[in-house]
Amino acid sequence: MNSTMLVIAIVVVAAVVIIGLVAAFAAGRGPGLRALPEESRERFAGSWRNAEARFIEDPRGAVRDADRIAVMVLTERGATIDDERTMPKEMHMARDATATGEGRQGTEGMRRAMAHYRQIVEDAVGREYVRRALRRREIA
Repeated sequence: MNSTMLVIAIVVVAAVVIIGLVAAFAAGRGPGLRALPEESRERFAGSWRNAEARFIEDPRGAVRDADRIAVMVLTERGATIDDERTMPKEMHMARDATATGEGRQGTEGMRRAMAHYRQIVEDAVGREYVRRALRRREIA
């Protein structure tokens, strides 16, 4: 093997290693979701406030609303919801919590699901927007 062939082999191996490292890093980082515009952040924070307020009286309805809100938030941010492999981890965890015996028969699974949905909303709109929406409800 001459020196040119050796250099080419080293470059190819290095390129494959770099591509593998970049792919592994990107997969571990999660989906690159875009930021929401201001008006969407306000709208989703208000919708979340209403879903959370509903939980005491109608936990199942609140969880349905929370799932719907999370899907809308993630879709607007550019996430792929219809593919189980690319669905965000919090969405999997929320849906799994409602599928357990605790979620179907009691409120503990639904409470855990709401916590996961809340994380999705807070990640998208910001914790301060959610708190501000809750304060408005308390004042009203």
